Amino acid sequence: MNAFDQLAAVPGLRRLFDLAWRMFGVNPALVSMDGRRFVIFDKEERAQPFCRALNRLAAGRQLCAMCDQNRFLEARRDRQALRYRCHAGLREFIIPVIRDGQTIALLQCGQVHDRVPAAPEWREARRSLVAAGIGAPALRPLFDRNRVLEPDRQGDLLDLLALIAARLAQAHEHALTAAPGQAQAALGRAMTYIDAQLGERLTVAGVARAANLSPRSLMRLFRKEAGTTVVEFILRRRIARARQLLRQPDRTCAETAFACGFGSVQHFNRIFRRLEQQSPTEWRRRGG
Repeated sequence: MNAFDQLAAVPGLRRLFDLAWRMFGVNPALVSMDGRRFVIFDKEERAQPFCRALNRLAAGRQLCAMCDQNRFLEARRDRQALRYRCHAGLREFIIPVIRDGQTIALLQCGQVHDRVPAAPEWREARRSLVAAGIGAPALRPLFDRNRVLEPDRQGDLLDLLALIAARLAQAHEHALTAAPGQAQAALGRAMTYIDAQLGERLTVAGVARAANLSPRSLMRLFRKEAGTTVVEFILRRRIARARQLLRQPDRTCAETAFACGFGSVQHFNRIFRRLEQQSPTEWRRRGG
């Protein structure tokens, strides 16, 4: 069984993708390295209205396929997460699944607006459609109905996709939970508690109590289901919250650090630089 088939056979794959759908309204696809094979659940029901209609047209499918293939090549080459605009100006995301330093598959999702679309956004999409010989007027109302996912929420989505990619990179054919419902419910309780308490002092023991687990079981659950430790997950969520706060120009880095639960500015700066490859001040100066 090759690497893609192994990932496609992971029993918990649908649960992970369902989580992205429930939280963000996007439907991820697992894509093979050549871009020709996909694993995507409930494709018709969960597709964004404009993209569903476009892919029912031969010219539309070809347009989207060309756009996707170019980005797949970029993601495979650079082995970096991509947040980009497609030919119609919609926001898309690609995360490489990397095992032993090699990209073995890609996660793709998106088809969303950064904000409620207006005339300028439609003009951009219309140019692409007309150039491909596609009649655009009937697609306008569907374009407006695609989901809006604001930039802060996009950052949270990328964090979740990175966790899913890390989990898949470690997966073997039967590596995900043997007891699906109970484990997922406990993980959900733990993650909800962490998000609610990010500004407070968090301990593994406290999170375990909230999830109705022992600390040891909690740590094993996070390693198995999220592909990371409890502490690392907390740090990543705190940095995700910090990115949101740093977009507020009147909020200082020190205020942001303490609001996100860091005990000192020095610790905040160290973790931020490790995860973002730049300091909070540099990140803010470059516009996030």
